[in-house]
Amino acid sequence: MIRREATETQFLRIEGLCKSYQSGSDRLQILIDLNLQVEQGEMFAVTGTSGSGKSTLLHLIGGMERPDSGEIVLQDVDVSRLSGEQLSQFRNVQIGFVFQFHHLLPEFSALENVMFPLLLRRLPFHQAAERAQSLLAEVGLGQRLGHKPGELSGGEQQRVAVARALVGNPRLLLADEPTGNLDEHTSESIFELLLQVHRRHRLTSIIATHSLSLASLCDLQGRLQEGVLV
Repeated sequence: MIRREATETQFLRIEGLCKSYQSGSDRLQILIDLNLQVEQGEMFAVTGTSGSGKSTLLHLIGGMERPDSGEIVLQDVDVSRLSGEQLSQFRNVQIGFVFQFHHLLPEFSALENVMFPLLLRRLPFHQAAERAQSLLAEVGLGQRLGHKPGELSGGEQQRVAVARALVGNPRLLLADEPTGNLDEHTSESIFELLLQVHRRHRLTSIIATHSLSLASLCDLQGRLQEGVLV
């Protein structure tokens, strides 16, 4: 477990987090009494083998799954106790997600994909387009606004996904194996981009990665092993 003294700048506190799944007649324990504190502005890397629970942890923090027990307190809000509607609202405003597989809408352009979360918030079209265009320029795709995902390389698609994660001005960035589907050179460039946007946008970031070399660039590291974070 990872325990630290509570501070005024504490951003995320997880206490006694447990999560299991039913598999046939067995109950698989994925996370066991997990404890974690992350300070505002920190970049935390969680490593572990495939199936160790890294994705599950991020999904729980992001409110995409419910824990069996325990607390997830994000900026004084107990995420684990929000109702479905409250959770959806909180997630939409406070959290940006980047996944291993980009989950871009194939029929939409890069610009439209990044605009989409803002349009769901009913932001005027021209404001959403202006914000999306600015972020695509920031991630190095200012000349690729009209390209659809199938016309972009894997690294470019992930840059679109990063821009989309930032478009709503989140406080927390969750990245689940963001370089896991990329070659070594592209992985390094994407991780460098994540470091840059983390600092520039004053984010708190939690990144699940199998790469120990990339994890070493973060402020804090933890490894999931047999359901325990060490």
